[in-house]
Amino acid sequence: MSFNSQPYDRDKLSEAELMDCLLAATTTEYPWNPADPDTADYYTQTDSQFNLDDWSEAEIADRSSAFFTQIQSCWDTTSAAPVSPLAAISERFGTRVPQQWLAQIAANVGALATSNLEPVEQLVKAVGDLLSNWATDDLLVMARPYAYAMRCNPGVDEPDNIVRPLAWEQLSELERAKFTMLIARYAIDSL
Repeated sequence: MSFNSQPYDRDKLSEAELMDCLLAATTTEYPWNPADPDTADYYTQTDSQFNLDDWSEAEIADRSSAFFTQIQSCWDTTSAAPVSPLAAISERFGTRVPQQWLAQIAANVGALATSNLEPVEQLVKAVGDLLSNWATDDLLVMARPYAYAMRCNPGVDEPDNIVRPLAWEQLSELERAKFTMLIARYAIDSL
């Protein structure tokens, strides 16, 4: 008779089973449409493969409680009190940009909060009245890198990467327009 000297560790076994499932060479496609009749079959089949018979009711209750507590803690750390756009942009850009510009951007962004506009269009609407001497098409072109900054231009959210570190009055018209776009994007993100 031989005995295994290693203690039975259900967590490691579960991790191994999970890895086996993830790395299995099946080509099952996930049913994205819940109205599809095959969806119920898919879930019935997957549920039948999952077995909790080895676990006691108390263990299931303890583990599920710990799991949901951990999920709730993720939400608790990310759900902060909402910050007004004016407070957010004043804190970040208040020393470099006239306060009336910041107030106008914040008001425009607040009015756009419930709009279903594309990000580029939101930016143009947020700065349009401040940059009224610019054509809408020019503003749309200028807004693209700010609206899609995560995809195409990772340094676009730093003011010093966009404009020279000068007083507002010393910036060129183009630099002011770019800076205004950046501030509007920051205000939209703060919502």
